[in-house]
Amino acid sequence: MKGFIRKIIVEAFEENGEMSLLCSLAGLTQQEAEWKLTPTTWTIEEILYHVASAKIEYCRQAFPPAAVAVTPTPFGDIRRMIELSRNAHLRLLACLEGCTEEDLAHPIPTRFHGQSAAHFFWIMAMHDISHGAQIRTIRRAFGTRTDYYDVRSS
Repeated sequence: MKGFIRKIIVEAFEENGEMSLLCSLAGLTQQEAEWKLTPTTWTIEEILYHVASAKIEYCRQAFPPAAVAVTPTPFGDIRRMIELSRNAHLRLLACLEGCTEEDLAHPIPTRFHGQSAAHFFWIMAMHDISHGAQIRTIRRAFGTRTDYYDVRSS
């Protein structure tokens, strides 16, 4: 089961060319990373920070000692923000690797998602996919991402 969960996490973050979080960032500029659809929506930078910090914090809660060195938040530098996202992803994979098959079936102590460890990792994969879709929506709204499947042609 652990291998399957790992595959899902990796696909959701970087390997799926249509749905992964990182595919949503292809060719992203700093200017695009700071766009807001409305005054109350997050920028792409803020979305990436949210995703990375959720992985880091939930791993810290559920898999001690999963301490992660705190670094300055890289707002204003999208390349560094993407690197933070990659590091958080690697931290999540390390937490998974530290689990036994038996561990995956047991609840984990997190503020949210306190079900089984397997469920937690599944939620983190869905989190990447849903925020990747949010990023693609922002980019389409501003006209910089137009490579989509045209349902009219099917």
